[in-house]
Amino acid sequence: MERNNIVYDLLMLEADRINMYRKEEFDLYYKDKSGEFQTVGEAYSQDIENLLMGLFKKKKMRYMISFLESLDIQNEIKPSALKVLRCICKEMNYGNILKGYGSRDIQNHTSINMHYVTKGLAELNEKDIIRFTVAKGRRTYMVNPIYFYKGSLKKIFYSIKEYGRMDAHESLTKEDPIKNLNLFE
Repeated sequence: MERNNIVYDLLMLEADRINMYRKEEFDLYYKDKSGEFQTVGEAYSQDIENLLMGLFKKKKMRYMISFLESLDIQNEIKPSALKVLRCICKEMNYGNILKGYGSRDIQNHTSINMHYVTKGLAELNEKDIIRFTVAKGRRTYMVNPIYFYKGSLKKIFYSIKEYGRMDAHESLTKEDPIKNLNLFE
């Protein structure tokens, strides 16, 4: 047992020695007879290095999952409803929620006539692509997670439950596809 500890200590000392001489640059060096490091070649010019540093900076990725059913539904709906759907999907937060948006906000964002915005919202609601609640004249929209989803994969089932809890408005004639999914059996 003592022997293993000594070997481990020697390995750790060697690792520390290597890290002490480690260079952060990608330039090529050699150690001369006097123990000094001499440059053999430069890896990149300063401009290229700055470009690489900009490319490899960690950025917060923004993404949304689109399921196959969404492609079929996009072909079925009218262009105004598709524009409204894309606006809502682009602006929604994680969990497929878009809070505090009114019809005017969607009109300003999409630049389409208010009549077409209302018709588009009605069509999306009728096909159960979106649901909404109204509070103080502002709506909170939720996009059906079986078509589009924005958020972590761990919370997709939570979003499906939340969508199922939202009231489908009277103009909705179809059955609720969320309740028909047997995801939790």
